[in-house]
Parts: sequence; structure tokens; C-alpha cells
Amino acid sequence: MELLTALIAPILGGVISFGIWQSKRNSITLHDSMKELHSCVHRMDEKLDDVQLDLAKNYCTKEELKMHLDLESDWHDQHHSEVKELRAEMNEKTGKLAHDVAEIKDMQWRIRMDQLEIKSKMDEE
Repeated sequence: MELLTALIAPILGGVISFGIWQSKRNSITLHDSMKELHSCVHRMDEKLDDVQLDLAKNYCTKEELKMHLDLESDWHDQHHSEVKELRAEMNEKTGKLAHDVAEIKDMQWRIRMDQLEIKSKMDEE
């Protein structure tokens, strides 16, 4: 029994020490990884802040953007008015064209009728 205890005790102590060492190593690795992840997220946050500042510096101010939007709105209103005028003009011309086509058809009909009259007179003579 003493021999068994003399053999098992150091092995059991070694296994327990190895387990403690392994968990400590895993804990340190996990801690370092989390620390690295945190610093990476912090660097990304700084980059985003820099990008926001660069955007504000390199592009335009709120007033410039508002002025641009107002000008765009005016342009769209003017464009809408022009399109509206063109539609009205097109409707007017379409109405005139329909009237002219009806007049041409009527004229063709009268010519045919006149030709039939002439033909019937010629047939009678």
C-alpha cells in the first residue's frame, strides 16, 4: 500500500499541477486575446472618429449642404414646370393633329363621293 501511495501520489500531484498550469495558460491566452480585441476595437473607433472629422473637413458644412439642397429643389421645381408646359403644349398639338386628321379624312371622303358622282354621270351618258 505504501508503495502504491508512493507511486500514485507523485503522479496525481503531477496531473493536478499540469491541470492548474494548463488552466492558467489558457486564462492568460484568453486574457491576452481579449486585450488585443479590445485594442483593435479601440483603434477602429479612433479611425471612425478620424473619418468623421475628415468628412466634415473635406466636404461641406451644413449651410453649404442646405444651400445645395435648396438649389436642387429649385432646379427640380423649374424642371417640373418645364415638363408641365411641354405636356400642355403637346396636348394642344395633339388636339390640333386629331382635328387635322379628321379634316383630311372628311376631305378624302368628299373626293371619293365626287368621283362616284362623276363616274355615275359618265355612265348615264
